[in-house]
Amino acid sequence: MQVRQARENYVRWLLITRDLSPHTIRAYAADIAALERYLGTHTAVKAFDRERLLAFIEDQRDRGLSSRSIRRRASGLRGFSRWLLSQSLLDIDPWLGTTVAVGSSRTLPRALPGRDLNRLFRLLHRQAEFDDETGCGPVMRRPYESTTLLAVALMVATGVRVHEAVTLRWQDVDLHSRSVRVMGKGRRERHVFLPNDWLTGFTRAYLDARSQLGVEHPYLLFNAHRAPLTTAAMRSRLRKVASEAGMRDRVTPHMLRHTAATQLIEAGVDIRYIQRLLGHASLSTTEIYTHVSDHALRRVVSKADVVGRLVQRR
Repeated sequence: MQVRQARENYVRWLLITRDLSPHTIRAYAADIAALERYLGTHTAVKAFDRERLLAFIEDQRDRGLSSRSIRRRASGLRGFSRWLLSQSLLDIDPWLGTTVAVGSSRTLPRALPGRDLNRLFRLLHRQAEFDDETGCGPVMRRPYESTTLLAVALMVATGVRVHEAVTLRWQDVDLHSRSVRVMGKGRRERHVFLPNDWLTGFTRAYLDARSQLGVEHPYLLFNAHRAPLTTAAMRSRLRKVASEAGMRDRVTPHMLRHTAATQLIEAGVDIRYIQRLLGHASLSTTEIYTHVSDHALRRVVSKADVVGRLVQRR
């Protein structure tokens, strides 16, 4: 079998047997496609051995890939190799006895500065025209804008991923307990919470409007055609509103998740609670958020002012 055909079969197998997000599937497919380009589309799978594996990793490093990208690429190829062995397409695991040193560099997550977050919410709030009015009237008048506002508010307030946000079902929302059931990576279930009266009231109004508009699918968020909101559409909406708010830098949904975690860290919330909120399987994944912003660090150090206190005692 050729590498191209093996890649196609593996990706099909992942789609059928593994509960992975579309983003993860695309990432694995891209990793194997890079190997395919290096080996040659018509190369036989049997040619994929330890020597070619190491040569491929070295090629990726020479091309300037970051340590993070090489680490992810290696992870994707390990899964592919295990599948090839299980299908008897390889006799020996090319990873056997192979160690790939890619360094320990780790990119800190990008969060929105407070001023940008304020500008974004002011614009979304103004576009949705939702104040403290009771009932679903405002949402009925502005369903498109209300959907964008609710999606952004949920991501910032709860730290849910964009894929988790658009796949929330209306039945997963319990307004009485202010909790939302989330199905995360690996089918791990967790609960997040609506932290204030405004978000709870807005969610209630949105649910009422959703019912009156006759939305038939089970997903909470809907688009202009009453169909389920997609991750691509949400990314597009966020880019558009960020541009309208005058932000120069690109804003992504994952930055909203980073912002939620960073805000909680800076507010002094225990990192174990943040781990549960974000749905991280390992605490080490959450610990990256302990690198608080320079602004927060400057504020804390200035407040302590150790030298200033020493001078005053003279």
